Amino acid sequence: MAFLRTWFFILSAVLVALSANSISAVWASKEEKFSTIWFLALLIVSPLVFITFGLVTSKLGLSMTSAIVDSLLTISTILVGLFIFGEWSNVSMYQLVGILLSISGIVLMQLHN
Repeated sequence: MAFLRTWFFILSAVLVALSANSISAVWASKEEKFSTIWFLALLIVSPLVFITFGLVTSKLGLSMTSAIVDSLLTISTILVGLFIFGEWSNVSMYQLVGILLSISGIVLMQLHN
């Protein structure tokens, strides 16, 4: 049960941070940056990123939290960029290999003695 609870915190942290990344990308693309609903959404979501990261850190420690959450966030942000923002032409074959290596690293970090 503790394993599932920890992964719930991890996935929550990644989803909140992914939301913040996506909102900030949309906000940054607007001409009028400080008078849009996206700016308000960014102000609301941004503190939640640090709160959820702290909750995971309380379970795993800083080094493992950073390794897992940041890797998952990087991969999920890349996938959002590719599939939602349509940025396929911006990613090289080497970068795709790097994404696969990141996924492998996450799997390896979950193996215990």
